[in-house]
Amino acid sequence: MLVRSDTRTTRLALALAPDAADRALTPDASEPALGPVAPDSSDVSDVSEHRIACTTTLLSEFLRINNTDAVTFEVTFGTHDIDLNVADPDAAFRAGWAGDEHWLIAEEGDDETDGETGDESDDVFRSLDSATLRAALIESERNMVAVARSQTLVWEFDSTTPEIPGDELVSWLARDLVETLVTEATGAPGIPPVLAYAKNVPLESVLYGEGDACLLLVGAERTALVHISG
Repeated sequence: MLVRSDTRTTRLALALAPDAADRALTPDASEPALGPVAPDSSDVSDVSEHRIACTTTLLSEFLRINNTDAVTFEVTFGTHDIDLNVADPDAAFRAGWAGDEHWLIAEEGDDETDGETGDESDDVFRSLDSATLRAALIESERNMVAVARSQTLVWEFDSTTPEIPGDELVSWLARDLVETLVTEATGAPGIPPVLAYAKNVPLESVLYGEGDACLLLVGAERTALVHISG
């Protein structure tokens, strides 16, 4: 992608990480390689770490709330030993997932903010089936594109609906992030997650700095969680 101003042209490119051996410091190396700091997890490949770090960094650059604040993405991975090959994997996961003291999975009919105290600060996940997850991701992508376009001069002169994903780099970045998360959760590309849970998804208010959002993808043995805040 080329970004042109009155005085210069800047080229932006997203590339895969080099081999771990190439990136390692040698005894006589004076400086480490430059680049975003990747998530610290021994369960995630070096390539995936680097790809996620680059993608989330670029997304934050495109999704600005104001001159000083950006939408941030925090990715974490985990494992579980719950047998989800059962008639009701949702019930099995709810019963066996350790989670943490902050995250709750809402029961059917609960409001998104219904936690133990009923306070809006409680972090409550809603269960998403495959169709709902797909629709939520599509709407989130369109909302992200709208926010990114609203901060450019293009928006002032072109009010046509963008053709996703070809019109906007932010679309490709969002899709790449989701695909990487799903691959890490399920162990292979193209395999859908067994379960999905979310808070404030589709993304909307968080893109304007209001509250936060979270998406939890559950594979047969692993989980991938992305926490989004403004």
